[in-house]
Amino acid sequence: MVEIIEHLEKTQQLEAINKQMRTIIDFSSDGLYVVDEDGITLEVNKAYEEMTGIDRKEVVGKDIRDLVLLEYFDQSAAYMALQSKQTTTIMQRINKCKYFVATATPVFDSFDESKKKVKMVVTSVRDITYLNHLQSQTRKIEPDKEIEAKQRINTSQIVFRSQEMQNLMEKVKKVAAFPTSVLITGDSGTGKEVLANYIHQYSPQKDAPFIKVNCAAIPAELFESELFGYAEGAFTGAKKGGKAGLFEKANTGTILLDEIGELPLLMQAKLLRVLQDQAITRIGDSKLIPLTFRLVCSTNKDLRDLVNKKQFREDLWYRINVIHLNIPPLYKRKSDILPLIDVYLTMLCEQYGLKKQIMPESLKIMESYQWPGNVRELKNIIEFLVVSTSVPFITPRDLPEHIRDNWKLEIPQESFRDETSDNNLLSTNNLNLKEAMAQFESQMILNALQSSQSLRKAAIKLDIDHANLIRRMKRLGIQFSYKR
Repeated sequence: MVEIIEHLEKTQQLEAINKQMRTIIDFSSDGLYVVDEDGITLEVNKAYEEMTGIDRKEVVGKDIRDLVLLEYFDQSAAYMALQSKQTTTIMQRINKCKYFVATATPVFDSFDESKKKVKMVVTSVRDITYLNHLQSQTRKIEPDKEIEAKQRINTSQIVFRSQEMQNLMEKVKKVAAFPTSVLITGDSGTGKEVLANYIHQYSPQKDAPFIKVNCAAIPAELFESELFGYAEGAFTGAKKGGKAGLFEKANTGTILLDEIGELPLLMQAKLLRVLQDQAITRIGDSKLIPLTFRLVCSTNKDLRDLVNKKQFREDLWYRINVIHLNIPPLYKRKSDILPLIDVYLTMLCEQYGLKKQIMPESLKIMESYQWPGNVRELKNIIEFLVVSTSVPFITPRDLPEHIRDNWKLEIPQESFRDETSDNNLLSTNNLNLKEAMAQFESQMILNALQSSQSLRKAAIKLDIDHANLIRRMKRLGIQFSYKR
């Protein structure tokens, strides 16, 4: 009897808490959508019902994955947050009509990182139309801050979280406003051209031309005509009326001399004269053409070492090295790896119309990798993973072999897919239960599809009906067609 009374008291307490939670979330102007640790919908507030047109009775108690299959929404931020255990923000289309910004935040039942378990996920939903309205109203109220707002939006082009990059970007912001010459150094693939573009975009010359010159790609005999141009009749085959060089095209703007360490010594002397005089003379002409431009140079070479070896002019080095910005390699700023992965994954999935998610164990392996090719290599690897995987979950077995081999905790070879095996089943040593089940189900379906002549025969082999197979393929992101 005592146990029954205690059970009733607990039930009443839970109902009171639930009622209190509903009252609280209904006061929010944002749409709120709450799911439990299994992805079952617990609650939605009135704002969500009003902005989406979805009644809470339609979704409460339903699995978020089933609601995606039923096309209530095109994708679920809550489900992504459950898988990654990280706050996830996506563009979500609801009821096939309106787009919303959905931010799903996992709530944990423990503060211990090694033991943390997701208790629930709270998703905040905002109508993009309303956000655009607020933005336009803000511009009307504070028109003088429009440039600042654009800057905040565009800084997303340079993705970073590390203290090293924060220090660098603070320095960049200070120098961007002045026409001083800048030398950007760093290993290949670190993003020197992106940083140069940032400097131009936030300089007073941002609306003027930004000319990029790859010094390593221009043949030595064509350097002078490409950079300084030529007059009519300067040589056989010269264009009528002459041709403006790249420095002329950069007038009033910015010129980037990428890989300046490859510039021939003879051209270095002529470049030094141009920088001193702020004027050029076309080939075959004696007329000086005055110019105003900002010079940005970049290289992955040690110019000081080239100076010592007499391969680079010391006076030119001093001329271009007024402000020196060095971009550290990716292995020295590990905390930037995951944000970069997230940005490129989102961008490439949107570009190719795919839905992919990198599993936590795969992220750990990628975070520990040294990335000798830096940001360029990372972007290429993400593109490879997006287009080469047939299921939506990217696990360690999908990573390129050279990245897996560098994993500090060796992953047994038998845990990876054996393409020659008839069964082609997966080891799930590094996956949690949900990931392992998804992997196993995907592989079983793929095996049945490959060994059958039609979808219906594959469904028979799997002992499920045809419609059920199609729904499962859609949920798992499996695309398969039979050649006729």
